[in-house]
Amino acid sequence: MNNVHERFWRKVRLGPSCWEWMGTKSRGYGKFKESGKTLLAHRVAFLLEFGAIPDGMNVCHHCDNRSCVRPEHLFLGTDSDNVLDSVRKGRWANREGERNPSAKLTENDVIAIRRMRNDEGRSLSSIAALFDTNFRNVSRIALGTTWKYLGRLNRAQRNCAEGGANK
Repeated sequence: MNNVHERFWRKVRLGPSCWEWMGTKSRGYGKFKESGKTLLAHRVAFLLEFGAIPDGMNVCHHCDNRSCVRPEHLFLGTDSDNVLDSVRKGRWANREGERNPSAKLTENDVIAIRRMRNDEGRSLSSIAALFDTNFRNVSRIALGTTWKYLGRLNRAQRNCAEGGANK
């Protein structure tokens, strides 16, 4: 373990606050190779300083610096703890609608889908074909269960979206 300890800390630049990982990085997180495995550097720093990391636990950053490996800046937490920490610090990105990197539709597409379904009574499958998406996605958009921030549906629109008009 002593050899690992020395190899690891040689790749760290000590700063007045954070201790920066200077080795390989991916998405901002340090990477450290040991015994043919690639490990996250901040997890290795925690392991070297405090010992084993319990199963299912994350090593989180108080400092929010992904490349920091300073043990005092690290803490154990569940996925929920990590998200709550992020929300408390105002780092939780708003990924609604078009801001979601996975979004294939625009806000204008969603408004058009709702109009076609809820006002014109078009079938879910015909709308799905127009927007190159699937029946389920159109249904959720029409019901307002996705893209919620674009507005709520009135009772008549909801009835139509749920199947009051033909599918």
